[in-house]
Amino acid sequence: MDYHAPYSSRQRMQKTIRHEPGGSIPKGELCIADTVISRELNCNQVGFEEKFEFVNFIGLDVYTISPVFSCEKDMLPNPEKVKWTDIEKWTNTSLFIFALIDGALETGMRIRGWTEFLTLTKKSPSDLVSFIEMVEKSNISTIREVAQKGADGIILADDVAFTNGLIINPDILRKYFLPSLARQVEEINNLGIHAFYHSDGNYREIIPDLIDINFHGIQCIEKLSGMDMADLQAKYGDKICLWGHIDTEDTIKAQKPSYLKAFSDSVRILSSQKGLILGTNCGIYEGTDIAGLKAIYESCKI
Repeated sequence: MDYHAPYSSRQRMQKTIRHEPGGSIPKGELCIADTVISRELNCNQVGFEEKFEFVNFIGLDVYTISPVFSCEKDMLPNPEKVKWTDIEKWTNTSLFIFALIDGALETGMRIRGWTEFLTLTKKSPSDLVSFIEMVEKSNISTIREVAQKGADGIILADDVAFTNGLIINPDILRKYFLPSLARQVEEINNLGIHAFYHSDGNYREIIPDLIDINFHGIQCIEKLSGMDMADLQAKYGDKICLWGHIDTEDTIKAQKPSYLKAFSDSVRILSSQKGLILGTNCGIYEGTDIAGLKAIYESCKI
């Protein structure tokens, strides 16, 4: 199988990140469930070949690799046991490859529990600072590792928001968490690759902070959470790339020609502002209508 295309998806993404005109809109996903690939390709096992076939079937330019590790309470994953499955194979394709790394907030809530971790801001700020420093050190080591393996970018993921706004006081984010992210982004940029940020929900209150930190882009622009793509483009589109826009409901409604045309027409208008990366906001899961998503991607070729 040929893993390279005449016009590289990597080149397409690079142009988009630089906000250069011309070319089609790059398309990418944060994650793709193996069960979806197995069903769509009618295969029993899902490895690199099957994933690559599905990525091409959908028409993606961007593939995101997530680490595989076991998680124990109150402990960070052992770096020696964290696996980046097939990363060298993926970076040898013409696709733009992101590595997904959790930030301190996401990591803390996962291994210590949502309530326990967030109460550290009042109960023991010194413990919180120590934990953030530990995650930062581990992340920087991982960033260097995946960059050496050929990753084009890093997605730092911290789910900081609900549908209606941030789950944590923005002053606490700015005091404890964002400075650590800034140092990680500095490392990413120094390595000559690209830094993106992911959070679900409505995190628009900290988008100016993310721009100041020098993130190249943000992933997950949920309309249902008040993250309107056109509005965000008007405010921040010349400063940061916006990746997302497709909700699960859009993939279902796209089976109707009238909805598909209206949606693709709106994407064409959005694309005129540059810096747009099209994709689902949460990744491809069982609820995603694959035929509808593929129709959206094909209709938005510009």
